[in-house]
Amino acid sequence: MFPEETRIRQKKLSDLIYELSEKILDKEKQEYLPVIDVLEMIYEGEFKHSYSDLFPVILKIFEANNNYDKEYLTANLEIIRNELETDYSKAGKKYETVYKPFIKLCDHLNLQIGEMSVFSRTEDKVNDAKALVTEVNNNLKNATTTLERANEKAKSLQTELITVLSIFAAIVIAFSGGFTFLGGVMTSIKDVAYFESVVLSAVICGLVIFNTIFLMMYLVSKITERNIYARCLTKDCSCEGEGAKCKCNGINRIRKRLPYVFYYNVFSVIIIVIDMFIWFLDIKDIII
Repeated sequence: MFPEETRIRQKKLSDLIYELSEKILDKEKQEYLPVIDVLEMIYEGEFKHSYSDLFPVILKIFEANNNYDKEYLTANLEIIRNELETDYSKAGKKYETVYKPFIKLCDHLNLQIGEMSVFSRTEDKVNDAKALVTEVNNNLKNATTTLERANEKAKSLQTELITVLSIFAAIVIAFSGGFTFLGGVMTSIKDVAYFESVVLSAVICGLVIFNTIFLMMYLVSKITERNIYARCLTKDCSCEGEGAKCKCNGINRIRKRLPYVFYYNVFSVIIIVIDMFIWFLDIKDIII
């Protein structure tokens, strides 16, 4: 048989295998008979199918994105095989010429299907193993990152603790020094000519101590990442009734976010002003 004729018949056989992979043949309608006729035409003469040419056909059938199914092919091959074996056992042997080539074709196709099935299962296991390894690596990276953050936090914790303790110690010292100063002022009240100077010294001392302690507490809140601000009623502490984009000035924001600091300083300044006014009147002998 000429090579060109062999290629043509091999192409027809491949197309027939693809057709057998698209749907199950209906036995009642004897849809297998036209297939047997095509097989007779293909195997007429001395044609022998090529085993190596069957591999690309089976490989394509196993691809995911197509209309072929290896289960359809296997079932249809079995249907045709049963019909040919039944015919071969009869005296007439209508399909005798195609029986032996088709049996060999079935063996080759089933062998290819079995090899591809084993390969597919192995590939699935490899893919599952790769996915598992990837997941484990990701979990390990996350755990490593978390551990590194914990180590960094542990390293900085000691420094933060020492800083906070030092600030609290400074607060205690400020309290102690402030009360010592106030005690000295109160002790010397009998020796001064104007009691207003004592009041002024006490208020200024209290103002300095309060703001110093607040500054230290503010540093502690920054180190420990705690919020000491009062909760604002508007977003970003914007001025009420003046639109969301209007931001309060610095003094107004202090009043909203640190009301205790604001009102204490305002109250202290008012006392200082009143005391200095009274002191002035006392110096001028306007009051007795």
